[in-house]
Amino acid sequence: MEKVSDYMAEVIDDEGKINYLGYEFNYSFHALCLMDYGMKKYPKISFNKIDYMDDPFLPIYYLTRLNNIVFTNVSTDDEKRGMLFLPKVVTKKQIDTLYGFLEEIKDYEVNIGYDLAKEEMVVCKEASLDDEDFLKDFCQKRCEGANYGKRR
Repeated sequence: MEKVSDYMAEVIDDEGKINYLGYEFNYSFHALCLMDYGMKKYPKISFNKIDYMDDPFLPIYYLTRLNNIVFTNVSTDDEKRGMLFLPKVVTKKQIDTLYGFLEEIKDYEVNIGYDLAKEEMVVCKEASLDDEDFLKDFCQKRCEGANYGKRR
C-alpha cells in the first residue's frame, strides 16, 4: 500500500482514483511532478508550457480546473503538513475516496484551498481541515445528492 509520507503529491481524479506522485521526493519541485502527471493524463493540454517558476501554484490551478483534488505534502523532518486543493465541483467517487484519504493524513496539519482563481497569481479561499463542518458543507454543496458526515 502507498504511504502519503513517501510522496510529494497526490491527485484524486474525477473517477476517485488516487494517483501518488513524486516517490521519495524525486522531483525538485511539487509543480514538476504535478506537471508530469498533467502531461500524461491530459496529453492535449500543454502542461509543459506552464511557467511554474513564475507561479508554482499554476499546475494545481489547472488540475483543479480539470476537477482533480490535489494534495501536496509539505512536511518537514519534525512536522507533518499538507495542503489540500479542491475543485469547484466534486464527484461522489471523489468524495468517497477523499474521506478514506483523510484517514491517511489524519496526523497531518492540513490547510485547504478552494475556489482557485488565476489573477496576477493563483489565489484561493482558505479553510482548515480542523474545521469539520467546512468539508461536510463543501461536499454537500459541490456534489449534488451527497450527504456525508463529519471527519472521524
